[in-house]
Amino acid sequence: MARRIDRLEADPPITLSSADLTVANPDRLRRELGEVFFYFALVEGLVAQNAVEVETVMPQLEEDDRRFLSVWKRHEVAHGAIFDALCVELDLTPAGPPSALGVRRSFRALGALTRHPWWHDVFRLVYLVRGAMHERLTFDAYDRIGARLDSWGERALAATVTHPIRRQEAGHLGYYRAAASTQRARLTPAQLWLARVISIRTYTPVGATRARRAQCGRAFRGIAGDEIEGLEPVQAIADQMLRGGLRPLPRFVQTAMEDCLAAR
Repeated sequence: MARRIDRLEADPPITLSSADLTVANPDRLRRELGEVFFYFALVEGLVAQNAVEVETVMPQLEEDDRRFLSVWKRHEVAHGAIFDALCVELDLTPAGPPSALGVRRSFRALGALTRHPWWHDVFRLVYLVRGAMHERLTFDAYDRIGARLDSWGERALAATVTHPIRRQEAGHLGYYRAAASTQRARLTPAQLWLARVISIRTYTPVGATRARRAQCGRAFRGIAGDEIEGLEPVQAIADQMLRGGLRPLPRFVQTAMEDCLAAR
């Protein structure tokens, strides 16, 4: 795991100066992908807050986790800045830097609970599996958008924005999956069962809090249309990491995405 993080740390954040925001058809991008670009900027920009929340819920994180959180935060905040700049280039409202939200009381309460090693191990698996699922969904989204940009002749954006970001998301996904697999081996059947229940009942797509569920639905409609397809790899991560000897998991990823589409 340390070697994986070494490789991630050796890959610096993508600088705004390296992103070529030259566009061939701004009207088409505004119409077809404006909501998507805004949502990417919003969600990526919130990662610094997400990292604080993770450290609050699990104050006894291992050193590898803390190193990963640090590099993950730097990468993702840089991605958000690029999409904010792209929104400005297209005369769209940028998401802008997130305001300091503080840490919710529920997170602090969980942090007190996870000081006990038994609970910490459960929530660490939930966190790692959720991280892998989010990164897989994000990777696929960038893959789809990059292919569409290429087909539209927006090659500067594809080559200097979506392709490099997708590559970094793949590195994050690799870490989460490897760490989750290692963590799963440490858990008892009771802990694995609880991690499974928590994951199923609390899962939402990337960034889709209750307040942003409609935004998520509009963004993913822009990526994949009304009929969301291609969620099987995201569900497969949960199946692999959380099933154990238990009955198959419900198709909760599809259900959560359908909720977002309905909310829009």
